[in-house]
Amino acid sequence: MTVTELALLRLLPPTTVSTPSLMATLAKGKTAMQNFTGRRFYYLQQVEDPALIYVFGEWESLDQHMNGFVASSENKELLDVLKDQMAIEWVVHLDVEHKDLPSAEEVSDGAKVYSIGRHFVKAGQKADFTETFQENKHNLQGYVTQGKIGGGWRVDKDGDKEEWVLFCPWKNVDEHMGFVNNEGFAEYAKIRDHIDGVNIKHAMVIKEF
Repeated sequence: MTVTELALLRLLPPTTVSTPSLMATLAKGKTAMQNFTGRRFYYLQQVEDPALIYVFGEWESLDQHMNGFVASSENKELLDVLKDQMAIEWVVHLDVEHKDLPSAEEVSDGAKVYSIGRHFVKAGQKADFTETFQENKHNLQGYVTQGKIGGGWRVDKDGDKEEWVLFCPWKNVDEHMGFVNNEGFAEYAKIRDHIDGVNIKHAMVIKEF
């Protein structure tokens, strides 16, 4: 099963996204992942905290990533080089292909951003959440002006806890924040009945890679 990887990396001071040695190693890592999979990978920088960098990529399967690439000597060498410059905050894998998500190529055009929403679904309510989301997502999609929305369920979940991650493309953060004033927001917000919480951040594609 094809999966989308979303990983969050924290840059360790004094390293920034423009530090030459970091950029060189991240570029090498991106090339390694793309050569290993034959698929595209991207780095995104979080708007709320620029010290946080996302890895956004696609794997043939969870096994290909975790038991193939992660265990490889090439990956271990890359992580060893980066150990003093960054730390891995978390990694999730989603049951969705990139073709069903907002296009990173489109988001990288201009100052557009992704919203990345991690929805933590209440125990036993995955089906109810899915039904409510499907019934009301047109309110969100109808408001978005920069392309399609898309998401997937976490496959490497924490025990029996279900997590839905949604990606949306926006002109900017303010456009997203304006959704609460749209007449369709109340209907879309019914998904709140089925979640314990949601973590929403924004990120921009780092064009240098």
